[in-house]
Amino acid sequence: MKKYSHYIILISFLLTAALCQAQEPDSLQNNLRKELDSLTQVNNNLLNQLNKMEQKMERLEEKQKFYEEKESFYKVEAMRDLRENNEKLLREKDKYQRLSDSLQLRLNETEKVIIRTNEELKYTQQRAKDAEARISNATARKKKVCAIQGIAMKTFRTPSWSLAPDKIVDEEGNVRVGYKIVNKNGGEVEFDYTAGAYVMLWDLTRKPKPIEIDTVSKKHLEIKRFDQDFSYSLGLYVGFGGSNLFKNFYVGPSFKFLDFFHLTAGVNVCEYEMLTGTYQEGDELPAGFSLSDQISKVWKPKPFVSLSFDLDFISYIKK
Repeated sequence: MKKYSHYIILISFLLTAALCQAQEPDSLQNNLRKELDSLTQVNNNLLNQLNKMEQKMERLEEKQKFYEEKESFYKVEAMRDLRENNEKLLREKDKYQRLSDSLQLRLNETEKVIIRTNEELKYTQQRAKDAEARISNATARKKKVCAIQGIAMKTFRTPSWSLAPDKIVDEEGNVRVGYKIVNKNGGEVEFDYTAGAYVMLWDLTRKPKPIEIDTVSKKHLEIKRFDQDFSYSLGLYVGFGGSNLFKNFYVGPSFKFLDFFHLTAGVNVCEYEMLTGTYQEGDELPAGFSLSDQISKVWKPKPFVSLSFDLDFISYIKK
């Protein structure tokens, strides 16, 4: 606006000069002075207005700049808040992603544990069923077949032949040292460990008596007997004894009583080492002869009596 004020003053001055040419000099000078004063006043007014407008423009520009800076500041703040929120969301996303991965891993491990536990439970249940079956079979009072073990007493001892030095007097009364055949395991009775199977043929278990009714009180009375809860049976026993199981057999009838006791009487057939007959026990074995040449293996049947137990039944008796 300042550059236009000079043009306005110049134009006014030219107009005034033109008017002055048509008037007298004194009046022209006065008029010119008045016009100049008027124009100067106008110019000053215009300058003042221009200054005010410039000031207003400056203030407007400052306000505009302030608003722009403020808006820019708010935008920066908004962008920073948005960036911080985004970063916060990303951190939370990573956090929850890690938590989700951890939970998924724990879930997988838990599923594995559940699967393994189910398999173990199935195995345990099967073992429990097998155990129940074994217990039921072992504690059955009327088993048809059961394994029993016990002690047998037989009327013949297993010989143990050897040579023992002894004084020998000849027909002329001379004394010399010789070797006689002796049995180190002499005697009439021998005890042997036996194990075998019992097969029930007849069930002899007593049936409980019927319930009696008291005619006075009309109450049911049960008379218990000592043996009414036990089983009895008669069967056949076949077993083995000693260390040489396949050369020492026991067979005979067996009576089961009180659930797990077995009383057996029968025949024991065993292979023994016996003298061949040329020399007997107490005879002198001449020099140059071997004792092993005088011994042979012989099968002999001998009677026996045994008491055996059903150990499976005993092991599962409720305490």
